[in-house]
Amino acid sequence: MGQGRGVDVSSLAGDAAAANKDVAAARAAAIARRKAHAALGARIAEQAYQLDAAMHRLLADLREFDAAGYWADAGATSCASWLAWRVGWDPGTAREHVRVARALGALPRVDAALRAGRLSYSKVRAITRVATPATEAALLDDASRTTAAQLELICRKLHAVQRLGGQSARDVAARRTVSRRERDDGMAVIEAVLPADEAAVVWAAIERAATEREPIGAVADEPKATADAGALAGAGAATDVSAGTPQTCVKAAPVRRVDGLVAMAQAVLRGDAPSRAPIEVVLTISRDALASVGDGGVAAEASAGTIATASRPSDASGSPAIGCFADGTAVSAETARRLACDCGVVAMTTDAAGNPLSVGRRTRSIPAAIARALARRDATCRFPGCTNHRFLAGHHLTHWIHGGETALANLCRLCPTHHRYVHEHGYRVELRDGEPVFFHRGREVHAEPPRPRAIDAPRAWSAIRAANADVAIDATTGQCAWDGLPIDYGLVVDDLARLERGACTAGAG
Repeated sequence: MGQGRGVDVSSLAGDAAAANKDVAAARAAAIARRKAHAALGARIAEQAYQLDAAMHRLLADLREFDAAGYWADAGATSCASWLAWRVGWDPGTAREHVRVARALGALPRVDAALRAGRLSYSKVRAITRVATPATEAALLDDASRTTAAQLELICRKLHAVQRLGGQSARDVAARRTVSRRERDDGMAVIEAVLPADEAAVVWAAIERAATEREPIGAVADEPKATADAGALAGAGAATDVSAGTPQTCVKAAPVRRVDGLVAMAQAVLRGDAPSRAPIEVVLTISRDALASVGDGGVAAEASAGTIATASRPSDASGSPAIGCFADGTAVSAETARRLACDCGVVAMTTDAAGNPLSVGRRTRSIPAAIARALARRDATCRFPGCTNHRFLAGHHLTHWIHGGETALANLCRLCPTHHRYVHEHGYRVELRDGEPVFFHRGREVHAEPPRPRAIDAPRAWSAIRAANADVAIDATTGQCAWDGLPIDYGLVVDDLARLERGACTAGAG
């Protein structure tokens, strides 16, 4: 018989015990990881919902701040531009927060859901683009059952239905108009109603003029600065939307689009002579009225290529001295003074009845050579804190009607908004050590740097939790109820459109 090999039972038992120990350790590690995962995930979710509730308070305060117009007290051109300076947001983020804050004022259910942390800011942002009183409740229910990306798609599709539904070719042709009307505040409204394809062409031209063109009168060797989209954010741009909706996404601030539109009109009037003023627009005003310093006021925007100054005195009855365009539109003397800073000027002598006796030769206030040097020196608007470098106008520190020289020492460049501030909104500018200094209500205007962001993070989080104590927020407050099944977007959008149709029918009845 052969000799058999022995088996080390104790060794096998030791290996099994070691293996069991490793398995137990791995199981314990997995359990600990799952617990840590659950705890950390729940804390992240709760913090996100707490921040959404805090965002509600921020938006509510922002809506109040915007409605009161406090942003204009320091010379900001809009609430969004003030936010870009004071809070450090980029211009697009600032405009979007202002838009959402305004929209929430008319959507109480959505506002309450954000206040309680049950709805994320991302979902609120999508809803506020399309929600109406008829669809608010349904969209809020959809928001609780979908992810933010799914809700964004629903809102985008609903927006397309709202824009395109129910228009025949005859309806489109009948509604295709261009009109002009005067407003009670002295502004003029030029409105164009166009089909989507034609509107896209016109809008693209305005966008290009606002974002790519050099301002009218700029010289070839003027340095080009990087466009600052936050310098002039749209005042009162209630319809601006975020980049999440490409169909209505905008690149230029509203004020710049207006400047771009005016620049296009000026280019058409100039034709093939870009150095001349748009000669078809003529403003007539008494020389005495132009020389007087009034208290200004709100006036219609216009671009005067030629100003005719009459030598007969202004009305002795004490009525406000005004200027008139050829079509009868009247503007204040301060508006005329602003336009006269840089345009063609004709001196005209009239008799007591207003009949012209002689008409002088037209001259340009700022010659091309001085304009070139001025553009090189003042690459941006000289108003404190303003970085706008487009559509700048030459401004006489001592107006030429008062004997001010058309020389670099008496000139600075201002953007359209701050040019109006100086002439029509109580601001004053004087030269100090060769630099323009601005005053408002007797106080010097400074470009104060934003204050440092001194935040005590632990205490800030405690403050957020304490402020949200009246609402029950935990890790499940804003949890999405989507069950993972595919969403029938057509059915959802059809239901929302049906609600809107029903509301319109009820309103008509």
